[in-house]
Amino acid sequence: MAKGDHARFLKTFLKNPSSTGAVAPSSEALSKAMVRGIEMGGEDLVVEFGPGTGPFTKAIQEILPSPEQYLGIERDPEFVSLLRARFPDLALIEGSAEEAHLHVETHRSDTGHTGRVKAVISGLPFASLPDPVQKGILQSLLDLLPAGAEFRTFQYVHAYGLPKAVRFRKRMREIFGPVTVSGPIFWNLPPALVLTWSAGTD
Repeated sequence: MAKGDHARFLKTFLKNPSSTGAVAPSSEALSKAMVRGIEMGGEDLVVEFGPGTGPFTKAIQEILPSPEQYLGIERDPEFVSLLRARFPDLALIEGSAEEAHLHVETHRSDTGHTGRVKAVISGLPFASLPDPVQKGILQSLLDLLPAGAEFRTFQYVHAYGLPKAVRFRKRMREIFGPVTVSGPIFWNLPPALVLTWSAGTD
């Protein structure tokens, strides 16, 4: 983790807690768990929601056959600038995950990449997002994910049973079916669980 990332993350959290959802960047252990088992084909695309300072981005980069098979969507302009400096070969868009399907079409137009979305990796605090924003992102996922594609996010162990977290998982189950839970990842602050849904399953 780069020097100063904790301070940047804390500053962003204090500015807008509901959209950041964490006081520290995710650990290397959680980052590796978020991409474990994803096997990328030569035309597959990974989309990342809310890269922040880039811990998941680094793990994703390590499984990419080529840089154009990644698209990051980050709404905080300071994080976007930081990410572009750290990952100059990867495409980063300053925008909202609610319009992810549109951003992917723009990326395809810019790069000529025509492959399917293999996975969406999310660092967004879904359970704490305002309800209209959450619904907007889930609708975007419906437009974005082909059958068999995966959506991965995480929830902190201590918050897993909270009403908002339970409500989010229930909503996801209604749309994408049952969740696969991995972890807990204790080498993270706080410890976290990885949640995976597969599109097109009942």
